[in-house]
Amino acid sequence: MQPLTNDNMFAVPGMELCEQGNFSIGLGCYLSQQKIYASLWGRVSVQATGDTNSVLIQVQPVTTHKQRNTCNRVPEVGNLVIGKVFKVTWRAVIVEIFATEEQLLEYTFRGVIRLPDVTTTSSDKIDLHNCFRTGDIIRAQVISLGDPQAYYLSTSRSCDGVIYATSSAGYPMEPFNENQMICTKTQAKEYRKVGFGSK
Repeated sequence: MQPLTNDNMFAVPGMELCEQGNFSIGLGCYLSQQKIYASLWGRVSVQATGDTNSVLIQVQPVTTHKQRNTCNRVPEVGNLVIGKVFKVTWRAVIVEIFATEEQLLEYTFRGVIRLPDVTTTSSDKIDLHNCFRTGDIIRAQVISLGDPQAYYLSTSRSCDGVIYATSSAGYPMEPFNENQMICTKTQAKEYRKVGFGSK
């Protein structure tokens, strides 16, 4: 994880920012399992609070493409990428890749998570609609250049999968276990292939 040393760090939803420590949580952040994550696109801001034992961390949202400090590169095999779930079918998940290794890309790329690449569990036992939902933010690894239309991605590692999602009620969710997330408002649980822990 990138250390918080300045205000130039760019965050995407679901990105791990730091251990809780002495940080107070501000706009665009949430706490899960003693770690602070971003819930917005934006620049990370770390400010003194006046309390010598506390520092405020927040994500200042940005609204324009130019502000997002994109890089002109393409995903490569082995890269960790972040994307948004565009469509879920019974045999594959279509993803719009927008970042690689925590750096926003200038252009988005199409990615596909095939059923056998979701988890180490036998694919016969997997229902993709219990792993991903449209709009989820996921972390995955590029395993193949695939075909001319899409990269092939894998979420088989425990740290890959859904890193940010909203519940059916429309509120942010936190990881509950490796197969479920919990709504921060209603406490209702929903199935996901959760991306746990560090990369």
